[in-house]
Amino acid sequence: MGDKIRYSCLMGYILEGHAVLTCIVSPGTGASWDFPAPFCRAEGACGGTLRGTTGTISSPHFPSEYENNADCTWSILAEPGDTIALVFSDFQLEDRYDFLEISGTEAPSI
Repeated sequence: MGDKIRYSCLMGYILEGHAVLTCIVSPGTGASWDFPAPFCRAEGACGGTLRGTTGTISSPHFPSEYENNADCTWSILAEPGDTIALVFSDFQLEDRYDFLEISGTEAPSI
């Protein structure tokens, strides 16, 4: 209980999730970590899976341009009953070429 584990990634990779996890003990359920295990994704990766309480989605090579015909698919995993909020800090689309599609939700959540 209280033990900590620290995660980091090799150069060229970005850590998605919490860098430090703490072991917690709950009566009846035993020991577990306070957050899901993080993972490393390649810098410039096009797509991936986000889990946990926060995450960042960006296009490859942001803020520079990405390759033509890039098809980036991101999956966001959440526990049943959790709310997912998408907050855009910088968002641009090229007319007739780029689009954003959000699926897997139930109306009227969007």
